[in-house]
Amino acid sequence: MLKQNTKFWMLSAFMALTTSAFTQDSFNADNGKKLFEANCVSCHAIDKKVIGPALRGIQLRRDSEWLVQWIRNNEKFRKVTKDPDAIALYNEYNGAAMNVFENLTRVNVLEIVEYIKTAPEAPKNAVVIDSADGTKKEDNTNVYILLTLVAIFSIVLLILARVKNTLRRIAAEKNPEEYAEWLAPKKGFFEKILPGKWGKLNPKVLTLFSVAIVSVPVLYYGFEFSITEVAVQKGYAPKQPIAFSHQLHAGQLKMNCQYCHSSVEKSKQASIPALNTCMNCHKGVQLTEKYNGEISPEIKKIYTALDYNPEGKEGEQYGKNPRPVRWIRIHNLPDHAYFNHSQHVKVGKQSCQTCHGAIEKMEVVQQVNTLQMGWCIDCHRVSQVDVANNNYYKALHDKAKADIAKNNQSSKYFSADGTVKLTAAMNGGLECSKCHY
Repeated sequence: MLKQNTKFWMLSAFMALTTSAFTQDSFNADNGKKLFEANCVSCHAIDKKVIGPALRGIQLRRDSEWLVQWIRNNEKFRKVTKDPDAIALYNEYNGAAMNVFENLTRVNVLEIVEYIKTAPEAPKNAVVIDSADGTKKEDNTNVYILLTLVAIFSIVLLILARVKNTLRRIAAEKNPEEYAEWLAPKKGFFEKILPGKWGKLNPKVLTLFSVAIVSVPVLYYGFEFSITEVAVQKGYAPKQPIAFSHQLHAGQLKMNCQYCHSSVEKSKQASIPALNTCMNCHKGVQLTEKYNGEISPEIKKIYTALDYNPEGKEGEQYGKNPRPVRWIRIHNLPDHAYFNHSQHVKVGKQSCQTCHGAIEKMEVVQQVNTLQMGWCIDCHRVSQVDVANNNYYKALHDKAKADIAKNNQSSKYFSADGTVKLTAAMNGGLECSKCHY
């Protein structure tokens, strides 16, 4: 009996040990995916080298314990163990040390490895860029051919109609009896449509009267259209060669407008940032986590324009054939209108939103105001100039205070809140030469 009990307990212990070992070797790939996306995607992709190496098959290249020690604290692992593979990998990437992840447990690391083992391969879809600005070209050849054929056939029909009338007139001269109905006098246009004596009035007078009646509303509409629509691009929102989102960068990420438009306080122009400004972030930020290990298509367009190879060796990543991005201008004033960004932003203390609208909420930038002269004048009439806190206007501020002290409420500079009231219009903002010279 004792012998049987001993066998029973030995068998139970063996089963417990094997079950425990089996449990320890089974790791949750779903949890590993979450850990991978939270800790690894900024530097690694599974099927492609990003900042660090591609991770597919890593469990075949290194054993589990090596991976646990390397991932949790690669610096300590190198220095303590002097592991040749760890040192070689460190040197391969020019001494760029991987982040330390001591917050991850051994099980966490092996769950990440399990996810890498089971992750599906990324689809090998190439982003086709047909032009230097990264946009796909549309072939309109068939449309042009069709329009040309329509024009040719229209001309041929007109010629045939003229030939037909000429031949009929010649035939009528030779055989007037046969073409008597065709040669008989016909009622004029106005005789057909107007009753009684009205149709018998001088057709030239009736024609001029009709033209006048039609022309008045047409001319009025044309004038209205010319001043409100011609060259007025309110609502214009073209598709840009690279889909840059102000909503993401200025809205969600709270990036200062001047990080990209660096000359807005110093120059007439706000400037379009060079792509190297984009590369300050996007040399490392590639959004591979959103594209199954592939670099974002829009970021690829930046790389294409710069002739940049993210997989190239350090110092050899930039090629010799960069191409400019052909951005489409949205806010475009006529040549005879002068506008200075620094004057409005630095001196006038105006925000970008005054003219450009809620730019931080725009996924696609559009022109929200007409930017016509009337719109500018209306703004100049209500926009206050901060003369009290700007040394540029010190003399004007002193003049305004002296006028208020002398004339009290009758002073044009008087304001009920005690501040000096001075609009851009009062400071010469309605003079033609300020904007047209």
